[in-house]
Amino acid sequence: MLVEEGACSAAAVREALQNQVIFGGRLGTNLLELGEVAEDALAAALGRKHGVPALSGELALDPAAIALVRPELADRAEAIPYLLADRRLAILAVDPSDLSMLDEVAFATGKQVHPIVVPEARIWALLGKVYGIQRQLRGIDFGPGLAHRLGGPAAAAGAPPASAAAGDLMDEAEFDAIYGKSGSYPLPGAPPAPEDGEEILDLVEVVEAPPLTSALLESLSTGPGHAPPARFVPIGPRQDEPEPSPLGFGEAVRFLEGVEERGAIARTVLRYARSRFRRAVILTVHHGMAQGWAGLGEKLGVEAVGRIRIALGAPGIVDTVVQTRAHFLGPIPKTEANVRLLKSLGGGVPQNALLVPILALGRVVNVIYADDGRGGMVDASGVGELLILATRIAKSYDALLARVR
Repeated sequence: MLVEEGACSAAAVREALQNQVIFGGRLGTNLLELGEVAEDALAAALGRKHGVPALSGELALDPAAIALVRPELADRAEAIPYLLADRRLAILAVDPSDLSMLDEVAFATGKQVHPIVVPEARIWALLGKVYGIQRQLRGIDFGPGLAHRLGGPAAAAGAPPASAAAGDLMDEAEFDAIYGKSGSYPLPGAPPAPEDGEEILDLVEVVEAPPLTSALLESLSTGPGHAPPARFVPIGPRQDEPEPSPLGFGEAVRFLEGVEERGAIARTVLRYARSRFRRAVILTVHHGMAQGWAGLGEKLGVEAVGRIRIALGAPGIVDTVVQTRAHFLGPIPKTEANVRLLKSLGGGVPQNALLVPILALGRVVNVIYADDGRGGMVDASGVGELLILATRIAKSYDALLARVR
């Protein structure tokens, strides 16, 4: 649709599909990231695709609507309450055709829900602005006050040269002294997530509902909306699935030869890593940030891994691996980035850690981190196999990329 309408070129779509193979996200998000489509053109195409109204750009939110939806529901549904009028609630949604999502929002609010489609990246930015829920914005700049390029050259300005050797080596006592209390530690400058019972509207200045409120709701009222279901079992917090069985090296190599999507790569690598290490995580490296993609091991559930965000450009073992494109095996130096990484992994200082870079598109796109948990020592005999596996992962990426060229 975008190509036919002249909103972007076929070559841009191919490039976005290649980006999607490595970094995930929806096609529109990748086109925005590459600067190959305007947000309003993308939103208009999504509206025609789904047959619902579409919006883009800076959006003023109705405080009365926001108060109806808690952060965990907005995060899970990828939907933001927009406008409220009597029994009608307009929401901004990534997928307005998701009936289960509409059922849950309608049941939770008791309102007739009218979905408006909005590009995925805009929803991510609004989740951060309204609820303090951080999503990786992929370097997409929506302008001051809404989205921020987390990390990257700007964040690193004036920082000392990146080096894992900076500072003394980490020990358990010092780690506990620095980050001994529970809780998550967001990146500097990130809006805080609301505590239980905290008023969401205190986290962000929400302007008055826009003048087009009446006109928009009038147009929405021509349809019946999505009424609250008579019965609905609300979905609780995302539950982690039972950990899969470990894989031997030969099995992992064989599985990687036939992968058809990026998720299969992560599952295969982690199942092998769990045969050698107590905990392992794969980080995605993009736009000056290393963010958790998938992990296995104690305290490494889906939500915990998703909260891992390490800004590059400052001393730390992840930054060293990205800059040198070489693996790291050794004790962990005492730097702010390394302390943040260990806290994100659930705490506990290992005697050493192994990190291996994965290359695609001519640069490091993933880093595999593995250790043997609190006080544990990684057996160097497992390093060679993981290095070999890293080259096989790069070949798997090449095979997936070839399909969209």
